[in-house]
Amino acid sequence: MTSQYLIKLKRREFLTMSTLFLLGACGSQVVDSSSNNNKIVFWTMQLKPQFDKYMTDLIAGFVKENPNAEVEWVDIPWGEMEAKILSSVAAKTAPDVVNLNPQFASKLAEKKALVDMATAISASDRNAYFPNIWKANQLENIVFGLPWYVATDITIYNRDLFEKAGLDPAKPPQTYTELTKVAEQIKAKTGKYAFMLTMDGGQVLESMVQMGMKLLDANGKAAFNDQDGKAAFGYWVNLFEKQLVPREILTEGHRKAVELYQSGELAMLLTGPQFLQSVAQNAPAIAKVTDVGVQITGSTGRKSAAVMNVAVPTTSTNQELAVKFALYLTNATNQLAFTKVENLLPSTIASSSDRYFTEAPKDAPLLDRARVISASQLAQSEVLIPPAKDIEKLRKIIYEELQSAMLKQKPSDQAIASAAERWNAL
Repeated sequence: MTSQYLIKLKRREFLTMSTLFLLGACGSQVVDSSSNNNKIVFWTMQLKPQFDKYMTDLIAGFVKENPNAEVEWVDIPWGEMEAKILSSVAAKTAPDVVNLNPQFASKLAEKKALVDMATAISASDRNAYFPNIWKANQLENIVFGLPWYVATDITIYNRDLFEKAGLDPAKPPQTYTELTKVAEQIKAKTGKYAFMLTMDGGQVLESMVQMGMKLLDANGKAAFNDQDGKAAFGYWVNLFEKQLVPREILTEGHRKAVELYQSGELAMLLTGPQFLQSVAQNAPAIAKVTDVGVQITGSTGRKSAAVMNVAVPTTSTNQELAVKFALYLTNATNQLAFTKVENLLPSTIASSSDRYFTEAPKDAPLLDRARVISASQLAQSEVLIPPAKDIEKLRKIIYEELQSAMLKQKPSDQAIASAAERWNAL
């Protein structure tokens, strides 16, 4: 499983017992360590073996600039990171630098367990990152990490199905309004579905934010039960009632959408460029008629990004060197090299201006063209479901009420009002 796929996996909540353990542990003072004061330990999430050489060279470069430093790299399997970082923070044996995602890191930030980068680095260092991507690591007034690698979705589509539906295969839809019209025409002419966003992660909720839904107000109360929120809710209810999205949207996840596209039953796959490799491997005939376009958005023009970060736990006994390493890891030169290893995107402005991300001839391989399209969206992209307390519970509530409206168990307006009431009751 590649790091590109992992970056878009469903966000999970903390284990209850570990969270309770953390509550009592993070507020106490840093315990002195007898370990080498010039040594830092760096944890990543499932980057081996693809990045072995890159990390070896990067650490050697950092040590060359800091001759007294020592860096130990430890790679943790994705599924083990939550339990390991929680227990290590609680026991004050956490690494000095750790690779997380904003949703997970924010849980640690709530407990004051991560260094505030807003005060730890200079304004000039901060300005190296895309402003919207920088905000992905902000919880209230605390910046709990530095942005590292990024992914933005694109539109992967079947030219053959577009042609059979009488649509211009050179002009895939760019907005959800256009998408509805395309979905109607594809269903009428071919009997196929146009697309399938899923509720096993944030895709559907992100789409509603792109349509203008505001999730929370300044006090953390529900802000989505307004005209824009109702319109976004109604958009999905309408698609479902008209049978323009597969019924599996209620029960299946992103894997199903990929399967449907690869079997020719779906005209578009709204996902990251890395899934082009899956299509090429599993469905060569579909890959031959596959093309790429920009990410579909709503009236706001906002585009979604998934961000991975690096954070420094407050339990580190060598915070200054740890922050220095985090900056070195995420600087423009090193991010450019890192993102070339496995077709990721950088969070630094300078890296993204490299020809690798800006130029691809029309006859270039599809994955190269997809990379350029994806990178071109970085300046407009952001984490649309920002770090906030209990944000996963909010997503669950909204999806439950949306599904009730889709199944006609409640009118759409009543369902969204119920979602707001349930959230505010928390």
